[in-house]
Amino acid sequence: MPGLVFGKPSRSKQRVLVSNMSSVSAFAKHRAEADGFVYLDISGEPFAIGGIAHPNENGGEFYRLDPARRGEYSPDNRFFAENTPGASVRFITNADRVSLRIKLRAGCFGMHHFCDRGVYGVDAYVGTGTDRRYVGGQMQTFADNHDVNTGVLNLPQGAKEVMIDLPLYAGISGMEIGFPKGTRVGKPTERTVKPVAFYGSSITQGGCVSRPGSAYTNIICRALDADCRNFGFSGSAMGELVVADYIAHCELSCFVMDYDYNAPSVEHLEKTHEPFFKYIRGIQPDLPVVFVTHPYYAEPTETDLARVAVVKKTYENALAAGDKNVAFVDSASFFTKEMRDLYAVDYLHPNDLGQMDMAQKIFPSVKKLIGK
Repeated sequence: MPGLVFGKPSRSKQRVLVSNMSSVSAFAKHRAEADGFVYLDISGEPFAIGGIAHPNENGGEFYRLDPARRGEYSPDNRFFAENTPGASVRFITNADRVSLRIKLRAGCFGMHHFCDRGVYGVDAYVGTGTDRRYVGGQMQTFADNHDVNTGVLNLPQGAKEVMIDLPLYAGISGMEIGFPKGTRVGKPTERTVKPVAFYGSSITQGGCVSRPGSAYTNIICRALDADCRNFGFSGSAMGELVVADYIAHCELSCFVMDYDYNAPSVEHLEKTHEPFFKYIRGIQPDLPVVFVTHPYYAEPTETDLARVAVVKKTYENALAAGDKNVAFVDSASFFTKEMRDLYAVDYLHPNDLGQMDMAQKIFPSVKKLIGK
């Protein structure tokens, strides 16, 4: 697609200054280590945790749903809620390197169609607003040791904001960031846009990109400077209203309803798609909602077209009811017709190229509805 689909990158109006930082040793949740770093728990000051409910307000867990309601979720949703797609941690610092200590929680073993960096890895960006530059380490994956993993991330000199995307298919039970002794750290800038939520399948969760930042959900949210509330549940997004209830009570700027692929039949999709939307609409009557259909890599089958028709009907019914805060993105617009197979890992899950294309096609609708 020609031109700047996401617009010209723009820095936050809030400046990142050393004077807005404090000595790393001044924070309560710290301990000095022999390796020369002072470690801070990301659940405390000065970090901003985005894309997930703060563990201090969610039973002490990095969990995408409500851990107090585990018994109401399907077994698969209960498990995949432990994964951290869309979750991030941000801070400002003058350190030229940081040490990451991550304790993984959910394994998701045996994903042989998916590289470890995408499953277990983290990504890192430096900058503010929509102007963020990738600085992830060459081997920033934590698949080898699921207890405590340590890796050093090199950063540019000077004062800057750092954003670290957490794993897409692993979860974490804890994370500390180490700063060299004598360096300074502080709170990050405020986000420009309220969080954007996404609901759907493994494709929504990020399968099968090579690293977290390549997921279409994260791409769109970087382009907006918004936290990403990713409710992609691999193989298990069935339109459950208990999940809709959780999403409906999140503070959001937009909701991308990418629910289609996991419904086991067209009939199941018909029974659950519009009720899922109406449940959220009943609680947030003015929330912008973008409906998306599932991607395919060859001529669409009758089933493909029938599923698209179900999603489009929900959209058209909303329009007929006078809802002006909805949009529809047909996956027929995804990917070029030439060498279309290049957009997928396994003719099912988009690779980095495929997810980038999805982001480019979905982003304009999101941007228009939220008025950016």
